[in-house]
Amino acid sequence: MKKRIANHLFIAVIILASILTLCIGIYENQREHAFRCDILHYKLQLNNYNRNDTTIRLTVISTDGKVLYDSKQNNAVGMENHLQRKEVQEALQKGSGYDIKRTSYTKGEEYFYSATYFPDSGIIVRSAVPYSVPITESLEKDYTFLYYTIGIFLLLAIVLYFRHRLSHSEKEKQRIKQQLTENAAHELKTPAATIEGYLETIVNNPDLTDEKRNEFLERCYSQSRRMSQLLTDMSTLTRLDEAHLSRPNTEIDAADIIRQIEGEMASLFMEKEIALHIDIPDNMPMLGDYSLIFSLFHNIFSNTLVHAIGATHFQIHAKANGDRYTFTFSDNGVGVNPEYQSCIFERFYRIDKSRSRRLGGTGLGLAIVKNIAMQYGGNSTAHTTLGGGLTIVIDIQHSLS
Repeated sequence: MKKRIANHLFIAVIILASILTLCIGIYENQREHAFRCDILHYKLQLNNYNRNDTTIRLTVISTDGKVLYDSKQNNAVGMENHLQRKEVQEALQKGSGYDIKRTSYTKGEEYFYSATYFPDSGIIVRSAVPYSVPITESLEKDYTFLYYTIGIFLLLAIVLYFRHRLSHSEKEKQRIKQQLTENAAHELKTPAATIEGYLETIVNNPDLTDEKRNEFLERCYSQSRRMSQLLTDMSTLTRLDEAHLSRPNTEIDAADIIRQIEGEMASLFMEKEIALHIDIPDNMPMLGDYSLIFSLFHNIFSNTLVHAIGATHFQIHAKANGDRYTFTFSDNGVGVNPEYQSCIFERFYRIDKSRSRRLGGTGLGLAIVKNIAMQYGGNSTAHTTLGGGLTIVIDIQHSLS
């Protein structure tokens, strides 16, 4: 909910900034155009006071709009009344006025008109220049300011966007850490309470038989190992969150690591009557952190031991594809309902919480797998094995620079 509000607020700020930028650009563009017109108007006003350019058309008009003289027209008296001309009306009201672009009724050409009212003489003097190419260019709007404004806005928008993303990323990391801490506290509470209960029973009952006392101590030991594993997994996740800051990139062999884990855990799979089938290349060199890659594969093996109920075989397949390795881990156990398969990589996610705790799972194993894969430019997915069971696919990059 908070994420959605933050996104909506960010979009609203960008929209408001866009509207403000557009308004400023349009306003400044209009001001700049008016300024250019004022310059031309001022130059023609000088000609109205003191005619120094005979090429400029000059018209003298009475206050009632009658044309008294026109430098480009021999029969000025017969010209149409000019009282309603825009520049004439402005001159009578403000002392001077202009009309940017209007077709002359007499000449049939487009002119820029500038008029000046001389109240002492009771006349209006008007200068007019044809709308030639130089005049058009001089009055043409300059969009430089608008382009600069848009450029600054785009730059600001990009900065705000990445700042928003960075802020959101930091908040998300903080949320995940807080969630991890809260979940860890909850997960640690159960084994801690169990250990406390057994030890309290032993202390308060000195007459317990050796057999019973040993049974309670073994249970305490089992719960302490679970706590230790949980703390180890949390430490691994913390390392992953900071791995981009200090991740060693030494040359390691993923195939050797898988075979090493196979050798260490073969007896555990034999106890559960799960046959191991390894189909991987002889060598799979890559750049990476040995302990992280070991943890990635070890957690998948461990997850199979704990959760692949009823499985009789566990197959590991690997292949190279360009600069990537794809590892496939398949069992024929009870599997996971397809609707939950995308959730099994979340921290502390359990489909059957009571069974997971009873079997010793911490709820962090596959979350570690997912995060390690992401650190190596890859991903982790799960789907149902053909014929039943669970298949986990890990795709990682093996030539990180």
